[in-house]
Amino acid sequence: MANIREIVLGILIEYDRDGVRKPSLLKDSLNKYDYLESRDKAFMKRVVDGCIERQIQIDYVLNSFSKTKVDRMQPLIRSLLRMSVYQIMFMDSVPDSAACNEAVKLAQKHKFAGLKGFVNGVLRNISRNKDKIEYPSKDENNGIDYLNALYSMPKWLCEMWVSTYGFDKTEEILKFFLEARPTTIRLVAGCDKEKFVKELTQAGVIVTESDILPYALNLEKTDNIRFLPGYDEGMFFVQDVSSMMVTEIADPKPSQVVIDVCAAPGGKSLHAAERVKETEETDHTDDAGVVISRDVSDRKCELIRENAERMGMTNVKVEVHDARIHDSSLENKADILYLDLPCSGLGIIGRKNDIKYNVTKQSLTDVSKLQWEIIKTAWDYVKPGGILMYSTCTVNREENEEMFSRICSELPFEPISFKDKLPPKMQEKALLQTAESGYIQLLPGEFGTDGFFISKLRRKAE
Repeated sequence: MANIREIVLGILIEYDRDGVRKPSLLKDSLNKYDYLESRDKAFMKRVVDGCIERQIQIDYVLNSFSKTKVDRMQPLIRSLLRMSVYQIMFMDSVPDSAACNEAVKLAQKHKFAGLKGFVNGVLRNISRNKDKIEYPSKDENNGIDYLNALYSMPKWLCEMWVSTYGFDKTEEILKFFLEARPTTIRLVAGCDKEKFVKELTQAGVIVTESDILPYALNLEKTDNIRFLPGYDEGMFFVQDVSSMMVTEIADPKPSQVVIDVCAAPGGKSLHAAERVKETEETDHTDDAGVVISRDVSDRKCELIRENAERMGMTNVKVEVHDARIHDSSLENKADILYLDLPCSGLGIIGRKNDIKYNVTKQSLTDVSKLQWEIIKTAWDYVKPGGILMYSTCTVNREENEEMFSRICSELPFEPISFKDKLPPKMQEKALLQTAESGYIQLLPGEFGTDGFFISKLRRKAE
């Protein structure tokens, strides 16, 4: 029988050795051990994700109780202590004694018998004192050290957000990143929601309806989304409400042409395809009521294609194309152009916790340059009078507000107010003001959604 903790240890050692978090590593491991019981796979996922998510905090705790600091430990011992501290501090279902004893056994099994006393002593000391750990004060260094240690966020990101949003709002964002999140899905148009919710509930899923959009549902206790009722029938797409808001604000109409240049995995393209689908009342032409959905690789486009076929969206044309290369055949073709561009991803750290360790100040600048390169290449795909939707899943002024301003100042576009497109739940003063100016910045957790920037601009008539 597989030793679940040993599998977790191996995954964490690989993460630690590479120095760069590989998002597919845990997924690949779960696929490899797919034969395990659901509870064992859930334990693997919880501990690996938790150790990465809380690594800065865990290391702070270890450094507070161990004479040998984390960066000087043997790699196996470092990963072993991290996974054990996570269980002790954050998993009530695991007795502290079990976490300690299993760690000692693994140390001995992997030829570190000489360190089993060290491992045991550090972990039992943490177990006895876990409710008395002293973190840095909020009053020191503008609270940056406190935010860094307690919420496991790199200091430079804490500093950036505190300078932009203040301490209290930053702490709210960081708390949200660490909260357990449901899986959010978008129902296809025409789905019998009441019947579908009943089927999900019967399958053991906990379902709550979104209070923002009527076609969004939040799901808990989902093991594998592909095995849920309605998946094969194309009744839903996994998508955060913040991402759904792009199409809600763009408001595509039947028979329009939408171009999405960086579309994978295809959520926005498929959402738009529902809206532009021709009806009996619309004019039927060969190039209307269609979404041209592109991305840079065969792999990404195959993902879009699979989703389009599963959901029966025959009006989506999937094409491999590098958005940095201008395509003259698309000039003046789009009623609506989606520029949901590669970004730093700071708004979705709660779903992809490796992002905070991979992003750097330099990478923020580099990705802004890439965004502008794509914008300059693709802007004239929009018809005069047509709409450009610029959006990102990040919380960084350089990529968001400043890029929006640059589009308005250097290209023939003007912002459009979309106050009337905001759902009632989002009609708060601050958002209404910026929506009137053509953009909104959804902060992580503000409405229970990811962090997302959405802007709407109209191409000026020639």
